[in-house]
Amino acid sequence: MNRLNVRRLKRISLPVGILLAVMVLAVAAFAGEGKKIATVTIPPAPELYAATPQPLTVNQCGQCHPGPFGNLKNDGGKHRFDCQKCHSTFHAYNPKKGGWDAIMPKCSSCHAEPHGKAVTDCLNCHTNPHAPKKVAMDARLVNACGTCHPGPKQELDTFPSKHTKLGCNRCHTSHGFKPSCFTCHKPHHEGQALATCTTCHSVHKPRQITYEKDSPAVTCGSCHGEIYGKWQKTPSKHGKLNCAVCHHSKHGYVPQCTECHAAPHKAFILNRFPKCLTCHLDVHNLPTKQAK
Repeated sequence: MNRLNVRRLKRISLPVGILLAVMVLAVAAFAGEGKKIATVTIPPAPELYAATPQPLTVNQCGQCHPGPFGNLKNDGGKHRFDCQKCHSTFHAYNPKKGGWDAIMPKCSSCHAEPHGKAVTDCLNCHTNPHAPKKVAMDARLVNACGTCHPGPKQELDTFPSKHTKLGCNRCHTSHGFKPSCFTCHKPHHEGQALATCTTCHSVHKPRQITYEKDSPAVTCGSCHGEIYGKWQKTPSKHGKLNCAVCHHSKHGYVPQCTECHAAPHKAFILNRFPKCLTCHLDVHNLPTKQAK
């Protein structure tokens, strides 16, 4: 076959090939007419999409996210508001593309620098944003207590005591937790109410003891046992007074007899014996006139 015949054959075969392809497609289309596109028949229900859906309520969020809901309920503090105030974009995480950090709300969106420029790593302490008030007392927080609580730190330094030698987390095992004094200290007397501890002892300066005049003498007796024993048995009028009546409101205060007894004796006796305790040897067990 010469070259001219080959060229003619190619010109004829190209349109014929196209025509055959079109015919095959047409036959396939007619053959498939009437067959189901899907394997399941579900009737359309456009009325389901007639109303515009309302945003989810907090309770509806909690149905799928009970953990965060419970955290907010119990320890959410000021974060207990509508979830969508923070989560403006949600259910948008794509594990193939990532983007978790991009859709999570940022602390700085609402908070500037609540703890000053020295403490800006929020999630190191507030590890759970749904329970911001539940903060573990780790080393990072303990070293920064004085930043937000300068008063207690100043008291501990100014009025040294055994409490000064302790780290804050020894008593405050979590942020905001106030321990019972009885965790470390025994009560002064049997039946002592826990609430009475702080009426005399300020926890960050416990050796600076103050009290009211009606403070029960039995409390004093726990440390001053010998004196308390004498005072209990004395027939004098001093035995009817609480310790705090004479020792006023500050621990260690020693009163002068003249604060209550201006001139109990005649002038010549007072001049001869200016110090009451020369005769009245023990103020906690004064001599009295005995009935004949």
